[in-house]
Amino acid sequence: MNFKKFFFILNLFFFILTETPEKIFAEEKNFSVTCSLFPVYDFTREIAGDFADIHLLLKPGAEPHEFEPTPLDIKILNNSDVFIFTNANMEEWAKKISLSLKNVRVFDASEGVEIFNNDPHIWLDLDNAQKMVMNIAGKLSETKPELSEIFMRNAEDYCGKLKELDKKFSGLNKKTLVFAGEFAFGYFIRRYGFDFISAYDGENEPSLKKMAEILKFINENRIKFIFAESFGLSAITRSIAEQTGAEILFFDSGEKIPQENFTFLKLMQSNYEALKKFIDE
Repeated sequence: MNFKKFFFILNLFFFILTETPEKIFAEEKNFSVTCSLFPVYDFTREIAGDFADIHLLLKPGAEPHEFEPTPLDIKILNNSDVFIFTNANMEEWAKKISLSLKNVRVFDASEGVEIFNNDPHIWLDLDNAQKMVMNIAGKLSETKPELSEIFMRNAEDYCGKLKELDKKFSGLNKKTLVFAGEFAFGYFIRRYGFDFISAYDGENEPSLKKMAEILKFINENRIKFIFAESFGLSAITRSIAEQTGAEILFFDSGEKIPQENFTFLKLMQSNYEALKKFIDE
């Protein structure tokens, strides 16, 4: 055997030892997935990992209810292999735009999840979040059946982490929560059994009567903490805090994320810590 052939075989041997099939597949078989909203984007990242190029359509700070896709957004979607959106109640535009997409597989992550009162924030019930994760894993597996085992394994591992958080929320003592910002937490309240009072009725600005009620409740019950989302505190929230002396605790829906490099698990863990602080005071 000559030296050139020997070194070729030796290098090939080390390549096989160090390059796993998963890594080789990730490099050769990437496909493009565009997600509408942060929760489904993060779920997809956890499921697909390095095996897909995953894009978030709505950037941090974007308002999903008022979102209108730009020509660039349309181009991004048309260049994707897969488009995943949350549900038709959250992204009314998604169903319409999906009809114009060519050669793009469109998935609704909410299949099989019960929608209450047209409320789109289904992922805040962590049982629903697990259903969404498995939906996404199933749809990605249909698209790339050769990667199905990896997708399903990742989804099951991630669901295990969601189950742990679900148990932690379920184990908290129950108190009446005071939401001084916009209220998007119907599924959370329903799942984990909390009572609540909110300044907002849906997306409507609080009336003078509602403001009087919530101020009276806070003062009479000596409430030390009120909840609001961290992104863009409203004048109403600040006013309630100033008039009562209550401290604002951040409790986020995940609808709008404050920064890049954030995860759904970090967000929900932060929500848990805020609740724990309120309950233990």
